[in-house]
Amino acid sequence: MEDDTQPAGDGDALLYDYLKHVTSLCLFALGGVLALAEKVQGKSARAVVVAASVIALAAFCSFIASGLVVEARRSGRPLTGNINLYRHASPLLLSVGVGMFIYLFAKSRGG
Repeated sequence: MEDDTQPAGDGDALLYDYLKHVTSLCLFALGGVLALAEKVQGKSARAVVVAASVIALAAFCSFIASGLVVEARRSGRPLTGNINLYRHASPLLLSVGVGMFIYLFAKSRGG
């Protein structure tokens, strides 16, 4: 009979990799927003700062969550309940921030 169970750390390793990639996506998106920020015309400068701040908050959440995974693995303790908040908030904030910027960029171009 085959043993289909996974080692306990596989889920944590997968979560860590996921959060690491979300952090990278956030940083790439933030770099893109900052590179294109001067192309947004009109009175949208404050809104671009808000969009960049939302993306930065997403990066912060995913970075903190990956740190919680590392701390839990290192100490041998289970993950805390806060990890789910960070895990769900990171991609949500990234999507909202990128969506805000795309809207502002398209609106300023007359699209």
